[in-house]
Amino acid sequence: MSKMNPLVLIEEIYNEHYAYLRNFLIGLTKSDVIADDIIQDFFTKILVSPSLVTEVKYMRSWLITGVKNTLLDYYKKKKPELLQDENIIETLLVDNYTPEVSATINNELEMVLSKLSTSEKAIIIAKEYYGYDYNEISDLLNIPVSTIKSIVFRMRKRMIKVR
Repeated sequence: MSKMNPLVLIEEIYNEHYAYLRNFLIGLTKSDVIADDIIQDFFTKILVSPSLVTEVKYMRSWLITGVKNTLLDYYKKKKPELLQDENIIETLLVDNYTPEVSATINNELEMVLSKLSTSEKAIIIAKEYYGYDYNEISDLLNIPVSTIKSIVFRMRKRMIKVR
């Protein structure tokens, strides 16, 4: 696979996975236009560093993670009130919390996270894992910055108590 020209490989990956990725994104966004935009944005990013695809072991998982992150970036740039499904950002943030990530954190943190609401998980994951600042999270989830700071503070206190 790595001996093939990366640009030819990218075109094959695009042709092979386009329908799957499009259906996945339409399921999340309820929009053909947004789904197509996200796929185009994602594959444009790949074209900038085509050698990345030659290192991928699990192509479909990698593509799904990539389009989810591209969709998050898209919604980060847009206003959340444009969303038809107001929970999509929370869902993306929580669903993007992959088994690979959870395997790297300790049991105590998983226990604390399991007690949080979906909204609280989305805030913590956006802040601690994706590195969004409080204002970005506020814009994404349409929650006041003071509420977000309070949730993050309570979460950090819980983590300290568990240790």
